[in-house]
Amino acid sequence: MSDNPYIHVFTAHFATNDEASTFGHPHWEPEPGQDASDEEYSAWEDRNPIWPLKSELGCSIDSDFIEIVWKSDQEPDWDYLLSRLDLKQVEVIRRQTETANTLVLIDQTAIGDERLEFQSTARLNYHGRHEASR
Repeated sequence: MSDNPYIHVFTAHFATNDEASTFGHPHWEPEPGQDASDEEYSAWEDRNPIWPLKSELGCSIDSDFIEIVWKSDQEPDWDYLLSRLDLKQVEVIRRQTETANTLVLIDQTAIGDERLEFQSTARLNYHGRHEASR
């Protein structure tokens, strides 16, 4: 992802990969038709893009540095996480994880120099900031 050595790790559970992707990446509603009024078009612009992850975290983040890793099983793709973090870090996160099949990885570059204090949310379980091993 980037040269920044830190990754914020969240876990979550989603029914499908599309649901995980829709939550984790910005997307747009269909554009109003040509018959839409200026007010309708302006309202559409104001509410787009829709990005539930950003809304839930309540901070400014760059979507280019976010990974959503969904796995259809009842647990996250631990092998993928091992490719990003060392074994001890993954073991700690794994012990903290009850019901999840999705990893949400936010590279520190996504928030720049800000020292945000992320927390778990209604949809996400936060497992802390970890030094990337690769």
